[in-house]
Amino acid sequence: MKSFAISFILCFLSVACFAQPLAPVNKINYKKTGAPIPPFLLEKPNGGTFVNTQLKKGKPVMLMIFSPQCDHCEHMMDSLKNIAGMFKNTQLMFVAEDRNKQFMKGFIEKTKIGNVALFENIGTERGRLIGEIYNYKLLPQVNFYDKNYKLVHSFDGNAPLDSIKMFIH
Repeated sequence: MKSFAISFILCFLSVACFAQPLAPVNKINYKKTGAPIPPFLLEKPNGGTFVNTQLKKGKPVMLMIFSPQCDHCEHMMDSLKNIAGMFKNTQLMFVAEDRNKQFMKGFIEKTKIGNVALFENIGTERGRLIGEIYNYKLLPQVNFYDKNYKLVHSFDGNAPLDSIKMFIH
């Protein structure tokens, strides 16, 4: 019986030592140029949602990650209001983390964007969108996607508005 147990243990250890680890699952790097927009569900502050399947086909997207507690983000909203006419063919999304939900209404009032059509797709996201695309630099982060929703370029809070303008359609 002892020899059987020893043989079993040796056999188990040899299999364990030579077994190949499972191949990693091919995970999409959503921060890489050419990557698609990840699936998302944006919860709007006044109710309702906006999901990736509601994007208008064939139109590029500007997606801005921001914080409603960020002064620089407030200034960016003002700058975007001033060039609103440039966004004739670009869809816009403004996304904050779900933990900032309580600050959204105050941010919208302070920046006076509540009745501006350009900002209709603003809200918080509790899924993985921000974690998948945020570069962890300065807010706001602005990502531009082409008409096929593939990432063209990302800007962080240091980017001057003039450099962003070249991606607006």
